[in-house]
Amino acid sequence: MNIINVIKHTVPLVFIFLCLKVKAESAHSAFAVFEKESDTTLVQRFELAKILYEEDRYTRALKMVLPLTNRKEVEIDILIKANLLAGQILSKDTSNTNAIAYLKKSLNLLENYKFSTELKGEASDYLVAQNYDAISKFYLHKGKKDSSEYYFEKIIKLPGLDERIMGLKAKAYTNLGKMYAFNKDFKKAEEYTLESIKINTQFNNNLSLALAYNNLGNLYLERGSYKEGREIYGKALTYLKNEKSLRALQHKELLLDNIAWALYNLKDYRAYEYVTDSYAIRDSLNIEETRKAYKKIESKYNVKEFQKEADKKQQKQEQKTWAVGTAGVIISILLLYLANLYKLRQRNLSLKLSQNELRQQRKLERLNSQAQVKILNATLDGKETERKQIAEILHDNVSALLSSANMHLQATQKQYGDDIPEELEKTQQIITEASEKIRDLSHNLVSSILLKFGLEYATKDVAKKFSNSEIKISTAILNVYRYSQEFEIKVFNIIQELINNILKHSKAKNAYIMLEEEDDMINLIVKDDGVGFEMRSDKDSGIGLNQIRARINMMNGNFIIESSKGNGTKVIASIPVIQKKEMVSA
Repeated sequence: MNIINVIKHTVPLVFIFLCLKVKAESAHSAFAVFEKESDTTLVQRFELAKILYEEDRYTRALKMVLPLTNRKEVEIDILIKANLLAGQILSKDTSNTNAIAYLKKSLNLLENYKFSTELKGEASDYLVAQNYDAISKFYLHKGKKDSSEYYFEKIIKLPGLDERIMGLKAKAYTNLGKMYAFNKDFKKAEEYTLESIKINTQFNNNLSLALAYNNLGNLYLERGSYKEGREIYGKALTYLKNEKSLRALQHKELLLDNIAWALYNLKDYRAYEYVTDSYAIRDSLNIEETRKAYKKIESKYNVKEFQKEADKKQQKQEQKTWAVGTAGVIISILLLYLANLYKLRQRNLSLKLSQNELRQQRKLERLNSQAQVKILNATLDGKETERKQIAEILHDNVSALLSSANMHLQATQKQYGDDIPEELEKTQQIITEASEKIRDLSHNLVSSILLKFGLEYATKDVAKKFSNSEIKISTAILNVYRYSQEFEIKVFNIIQELINNILKHSKAKNAYIMLEEEDDMINLIVKDDGVGFEMRSDKDSGIGLNQIRARINMMNGNFIIESSKGNGTKVIASIPVIQKKEMVSA
C-alpha cells in the first residue's frame, strides 16, 4: 500500500514539473513575455542567445534576445549587449534595414552610461568598439563606403591597449586597406595593411597575420610585382605552419591559390604543384566538414556512450556465460542458486500480481474521474446554453415588449397635455426600471460585450467592472481575435470564475489577466499578490479550481496552479482555439 501511495502522490507532481519545465524552455511562449524574470534568468537568456548566434542559429537567437532590448527591469550592461547582439544578428540579412536602429541604440546607451557604476562585465570601450565594428560592416554591405570608413576610423582612434580592442583595431586597419585597394590607392592600402600586421605581430595572432600578409601580397600583384607578391605569400604560409584549425586550412588554401597565380604570371610552372596542393586542401576541407557534421550527430545522440554501454552489457553477458559453464563443477552452489531462483520467481510473481492490481485500480479511478468530468462538463455546457437562451429571450423579447409599452405610454401622455394622471407617470417609471433590471440581468447571464465584440473587450470590461479602491485588476491582451461563440463563452466563464476566486479568497491588492493567442492556442495567465495557499496536490486546489481544471481538460487544454502562503497565486492555462465557422454563400 505504501508503494501505491507513493505512486499516487508522485505522478501528478512529476507531471506538473515537466509541464513547467516545457513552458520555461519555450523562448517564443506567451507566458515568458509577461512574467518578471530574475536578473540571473535574464543573463542566462542573453548568454543562450549569444551561443545560438555563434552556432549560426540566427532566427532562434533573435527570438531570444529581442525581448531583452527594451525591458525596463534589465540591467544596463545586458540592455546594451542585447541591442548590440540584435543588430549583429539582423546585419546577417543584408536586405534588412532594422539592424542599424539596434546598434545605434546600444551606442547611445553606452554614451549615456559610460561613467556609470551600473556598467559591469566587459569594459565600455570594448563595447563601443564592437558597436563601431558592427555599424561599419552594416554600411559596407549596404554599399555606403564613406559611412563604413568613418566608423572604421573611429575604431582606430579609440583609447586603450586591451587585446580585444587592439584585435578590432587590426581588423579595422585590414578592412580600410581593402577599401583603399579597391579605390586603387595602393599607397594608403599598404600603409593600413602594415599597421594591421604590426598589431597582430604584437599579440602573436598567427591567423590574422597570415590573412594580413595575404592582403599585402594582393597589393603587389595588383601593381604587377608578382615576384614580391610571391615572397610575401610565402611568408604568410610560415605563420600557418603549426596551425591545425579549420580557419587555418582555409587561409592556407587561399594562399596556395594566390602563389600559383603569381608563379603562373612569372612563367614558373611550379604553379601547377601549388594548384594541386590547393585542391588537396580543398578536398580535405570537405572531408573535415563531413567529420564535423558527424561529430555533431555523435555528440547529439551520444553514439560513443551507447557503444560503451553495449560493450559493458556484452562483457557482463560473457561473464555470466563463463559462470554457467563452471557451475557444473560445484553442484551444491548450483542447487543453492536454483533454490534462490525459485524464491525470486515467487517474489516476482507476487510483485506482478500487485502491479496488475494497482494497474486495474488506477484504471478504474481514471474511468471514474473521466465520467465525473464528462458529467460536470455536460452540466456546465447545459448551464451556459440555458443562460444564453434566457439572456436572448430577455433582451430580444421581454426588453422589446417593455420598450414598446413605454412608447405607447408616451403617446398616451401627449393626449393629456399638461394634465397627465399620476398613475401613468408611475407606470412609466416602473416600466423604465423593469427595462434597466432586465438589461442588467441579461448582461449578467451572458455578457453582451462578449457576444458583440469578443473576448478582448469582454475581458477588459470585467477587469474594469471589478476594479475598485481595494483591488486593481490589470489586463495584457495580445493577438486575440474572434472565435466560435461557444468557445468564447467558455473561456470568458473561466476568466470570470478565476476573478471571483481572487475577490473572495485572495485579499489581493493587485491582480493581472494576461491573454494571448500563439500557434492556435489561447494562453491565459491569471495571478494575484494575495495571501496564497499551500499546495501538496491537485486536490488542495478547492472545488472551484478543480471544476475549471476539469473544464479545460475537456477542451484538450493544459492547466497549472502555482501558489504558496504569502506569495499569491498564479494560474496558467493553454487551450486549443476553436475558430468561428465562416458562412458559405451558395
